[in-house]
Amino acid sequence: MHLNHPVRLLPLLLCCLVAVATVGAAGLSQEKIIFGGAYSDLADFEAFATRAKRSGATHIDITSSLPWSFWEYDRPDDPYPSWVISKIGLLKLTRPAAVRPHVPAEHSERVLAMLEERGKVLRKLGLKALFNGSEPAMLPEAVFAAHPLWRGARVDHPTRSRVARFAPSIDNPEVLALFREATATLLRRCPEIEIIDLLTNDSGSGLDWSTGLYSGSFGNTLYRDRPMDDRVRGLFDVMQAGAQDAGVVLEVRIKNTREPDPLRLARKLARGTAIENLEGPEGTAFMVGAGSGEGYGGTFNPVLGIPRVAEFLDGLMRASRAKAARVSVNLGDRHNRELLLAVYDAFARTPVQDPVGRLALLREIAKARVGEKHADELLSVWLDVAEISDLVKLLDTGGFIHYLGSVQQRWLTRPFVPFPGEISPEDKAYYRRFQFQALDEAHAESLSDVQATDVYGGWSGRHFVSRVSDQIERHVTDATRRANLIGDADLARRFDIFLCVVRNASNAVSYQAQLDRVHRLGVQPEPGPVVGTQSGWDRQLMMETARAEIDNTALLLQLLGDRPADYLLLAEKAEEEDIRRLGPGIRDHLQRKLDLMNARWEDYKRLFTTPNW
Repeated sequence: MHLNHPVRLLPLLLCCLVAVATVGAAGLSQEKIIFGGAYSDLADFEAFATRAKRSGATHIDITSSLPWSFWEYDRPDDPYPSWVISKIGLLKLTRPAAVRPHVPAEHSERVLAMLEERGKVLRKLGLKALFNGSEPAMLPEAVFAAHPLWRGARVDHPTRSRVARFAPSIDNPEVLALFREATATLLRRCPEIEIIDLLTNDSGSGLDWSTGLYSGSFGNTLYRDRPMDDRVRGLFDVMQAGAQDAGVVLEVRIKNTREPDPLRLARKLARGTAIENLEGPEGTAFMVGAGSGEGYGGTFNPVLGIPRVAEFLDGLMRASRAKAARVSVNLGDRHNRELLLAVYDAFARTPVQDPVGRLALLREIAKARVGEKHADELLSVWLDVAEISDLVKLLDTGGFIHYLGSVQQRWLTRPFVPFPGEISPEDKAYYRRFQFQALDEAHAESLSDVQATDVYGGWSGRHFVSRVSDQIERHVTDATRRANLIGDADLARRFDIFLCVVRNASNAVSYQAQLDRVHRLGVQPEPGPVVGTQSGWDRQLMMETARAEIDNTALLLQLLGDRPADYLLLAEKAEEEDIRRLGPGIRDHLQRKLDLMNARWEDYKRLFTTPNW
């Protein structure tokens, strides 16, 4: 049954209201309720924490929206640190004495000071903190040159990097002593931290001899035969000992180990520690989550301000059924903070657990925002958004296509031209240095090369992306129309901007498939086409695709206006633009794309016979 049409919803929802009224218990029963989101500054962090406490938060994610460690770009030709600089490594943050000469103080001290200030806010509010980190994290090569026996796993991705990068071995007693010292230092400065959540085997971190390492299972051969449960338990033990040194009781989870049997390892862990969300020693769930962040996990990234209300409620419903002592609630970008908190509060009062109750509660929330007249329209918008998210998730290859492609390959701002290799280095400079590409220039010039994969390549890739994108466009168009009916012009504009991103990705994949086909066939254009020569279907399609991308780019420029940061996730400063984050100069970059594409219309004569009639 298709439920998006408000007329079809009304009879069902009237029945739902009775069902909703009969539900009794509280929403989330976890002992520790951790709220997180995006924060613009310390005052905004305090406003977030204050409001979250009113909704029942016990902990706040203290590590969101911190400065990135751009100093880790130690080679201008290696893009891999892009995945590292937004993650926090304990040794790089706290700089124990042996690491200190090799890690610049300015960035680390800036981040520690921000954590300390946020901790003071939480102390005043009577709240505690969660710290997100990545360990064992890569360290500068100079550390291992000075301490060669510390070298652990290789933690870069061999086809996405140009430099071998290593993490310290947590089997080495000296390294473990560093982690104890680092944990104690962090918690002395921010004693509100009670939970440390660690990512591993990704983004420049990894465990020795893990089967989950991108570069293969190897590490320090002196410890090859050490069981993985001893390795992980050893890290947890020293971190908890460091916490005890600082007078804090600490819980630690490590995830993304890709261990084949994590339950076996969890059985050997102490309570308050977990691997792959299995808490020792029983193997019960450590934490459940609801919501997602504004960056990597955002299905509308890089567009801000599109509320994923139905998905958020679905996450709360799942979390309330889970037998875990902790729940993490991520409110995403700040544009919809109050809306999602209202959803959270409504669910706490009326903890629905079935599809009928879900729709009824969503409609009640919609009615509270826009009144009875437009409640069904707003509800339909939220359902469309959920459908769009599900469709975007079909285009996930370690990240959603609009993030890995439109942002990280700069599809959004780079020109689509028949001979990209002929663009001068000067003309390429504004986008080439922000492409995630560690292979050669031929790979960099291919629009379909995404993180050293060709998953969207060829005519089949073109067909698949087009089919999914067409369905996304249908829902976005419907949501835009309804947003306008409600009178929410701002939300309608955000949908229009997202549609430009969707079309950009579809055009990029389509254009490259066509270009590859023409080059593969190697058919030479007729030098003097006779009168009556028509445009071939492939010439027509390719030039239409180029023109569609030009018009799409011009429309995006118009929609962004003179305040693009209101609508897109952008770096605040030009020097903070990155592979994973568009810059504040995006309007100039879009215009350069238009200029480069419009200057190369004649190049198509070198690919196709020119019509002559």
